[in-house]
Amino acid sequence: MDIFYKIKDWLLEQFAKVEFSQEPMHLVLATVSGVLAGLGAILFYKGIEFVETMLFQKPAGLFGLSNLIDLRGWERFLIIPLIPAIGGLIVGWITIKLAGEIKGEGVPLVMESVAKKGGILSPLVGVLQLVNSAISIGSGGAGGREGPSIAIGGTIGSTIGQIFKLNEEQTKSLVGCGAGAGLAAVFNAPIGGALFAMEVVIGSLDMRSFSPIIISSVFGDLISREILGNRPIFAIPTFSMQSDWEFFFYIGLGIFAGFVGIFFIKLFYATEEIFDSKKFPIKSRLWKPALGGLLVGIIGIFLPQVFGYTYAGVTATLYSRDSFFLLAALLLMKPIATSVTLGSGGSGGTLAPSLFIGAMAGGAFGSILKMIVPNLVAPVGAYALIGMAAVTSATVQAPLASAILVFEMTDNYSSILPILIAVVIATYISRKYLSGSIYTMRLRLKGENLDLYGRDVNILRTIPVKEVMRPQLVAASESTRLSDLLDMIPESHSSVFPVIRHDGTFSGVISYGDIRQAMSDEGVKDLLDILVVKDILNPTRFSVMENQDLSTAMKHMLDAGVSAIPVVRDGNQLAGMLYLNDATQAYEKKLLMEEVKSG
Repeated sequence: MDIFYKIKDWLLEQFAKVEFSQEPMHLVLATVSGVLAGLGAILFYKGIEFVETMLFQKPAGLFGLSNLIDLRGWERFLIIPLIPAIGGLIVGWITIKLAGEIKGEGVPLVMESVAKKGGILSPLVGVLQLVNSAISIGSGGAGGREGPSIAIGGTIGSTIGQIFKLNEEQTKSLVGCGAGAGLAAVFNAPIGGALFAMEVVIGSLDMRSFSPIIISSVFGDLISREILGNRPIFAIPTFSMQSDWEFFFYIGLGIFAGFVGIFFIKLFYATEEIFDSKKFPIKSRLWKPALGGLLVGIIGIFLPQVFGYTYAGVTATLYSRDSFFLLAALLLMKPIATSVTLGSGGSGGTLAPSLFIGAMAGGAFGSILKMIVPNLVAPVGAYALIGMAAVTSATVQAPLASAILVFEMTDNYSSILPILIAVVIATYISRKYLSGSIYTMRLRLKGENLDLYGRDVNILRTIPVKEVMRPQLVAASESTRLSDLLDMIPESHSSVFPVIRHDGTFSGVISYGDIRQAMSDEGVKDLLDILVVKDILNPTRFSVMENQDLSTAMKHMLDAGVSAIPVVRDGNQLAGMLYLNDATQAYEKKLLMEEVKSG
């Protein structure tokens, strides 16, 4: 043991000498996170297979079958519901005895650690997520594999950061690396895994994080391919558009998928609310997952496709094998089964169920079109493929990651245009009618309210703009000559000049880009002593009131795409400038103080 501690101390000493931001060291840690997250995802995958074998396949030999799913007669009605009920009972016991926080979905747990806890996750949570989710899914629970894989990978990245005593930003980066690698390994989708980690887990497509997360996801996927094989999750035919009219059909599918995603999210949380209600007859967290498993097992008697350990239902739909009535039944029952599994206290993810529901929604939509205009539409499987991406995007509100995930999972890029159209429309519908994704709504139920960059909106709302703004500023007048404006640039702290009228009221803004664009016009350089600011003033008058809070101000900056914004007071008088860096520092300070107060 002494040699182990000596090696550890030596490694810590070497890491202390190296600046983390240096690209080679960053990529080394990202690679380690990716490899370990890939191994964790494979272990989880094998765990699901083991549970499925022990509960569905081994006992089937007593009936002369290869799988209990093939049972017929009274044995099917008696045995099939009992299997997920047993799995739920075991999951309930583990949750009560070892870690209540591993209940349900794993992704919000990782998101919360990045947003509020500096990327700190307990290693025990990752281990128990693996065990609980493998039991829940392997016994027939309708959760997905990806949520636990993300939690396992994120925990591995966090643990590496804690072992080497990295700072908060470094640790959060490794959480994103592990999460992306875990998803890449389970779905064989390195780019999609990386984009999901950035778009959903980290909450930002920051290019500084892009390289390490990509590297980590690639290594996670390589480990998976080496052990599980190099193949797409769904090997399907290549589809092509049959006519230009289909673009209108894909727009309709995007709208339909958006509302399907909304239905799934609302049903998911309504079901959980029922199970958590004080009026619910069963109070014990031990028996609730067992009841949930029993209910899912009853559905599985008639529709075994809802069980989480298999993708057979999606594959059949992509090959256009299922009837409209079966697709419609699965479109209704899979959301119910997933909601009951996770709402009752089972474990698993919602991304894979979203893909399943999307395939059923797209397949049903395509089947209707085939009945009405058979010569104008592609096979039903093409609509199932597009529906997968669209409903997933509506559920997680991450259009880019959803589209790329489906491309990589199917190895089919021929439908890129309709998929992009459908995911954008579905995401717009979801954001219009919901206050967040299926993940962020989980955090809001816990009292957390995160913006698009993972910042706590509740904390931002407690910080007034006037406490953070800089009252000293370099402002231009509408009558300032362009030659004088150029002389003011060295004194400016941002790329935006506020502009005031002769009476001191706020008029608008002018940016370096506005100046460059004006000077690119032929002859303007010869008129610098004649033209004034008003001649090239940006008509967009974005600003924030000094009595507003940082949540509002940072949203205005995000919408305008700027790093500084003018601050005005009553009477439209210019009060100062708010800089994004200052706002971020004020938020981090307040967040730290809140953590200290909460203990």
